[in-house]
Amino acid sequence: MRIQIELPEDNVNELKALMSEAHVDTYKELFSNALTLLNWAVREVKAGRSIASVNEEDMKYKELVMPILQAAARSALARGDQAKELVVSK
Repeated sequence: MRIQIELPEDNVNELKALMSEAHVDTYKELFSNALTLLNWAVREVKAGRSIASVNEEDMKYKELVMPILQAAARSALARGDQAKELVVSK
């Protein structure tokens, strides 16, 4: 299947810079990786987890906030889909 989108020039430049930095050669490869990451993130928030970047030196984290993840979490919560988890600290 072929999917075609139009993007502003700034977004295209951002994509090209990201592809260069990540050593990605094609838009298909970039999209596939982005889809894998987004799919994982949606599954995690639906399970009641947060997506975050952790600074292990000082144990601080920054949570990723995106409308698509917030919507997925709200939807799972409304349906009662969120899994109960046991949290074990080190």
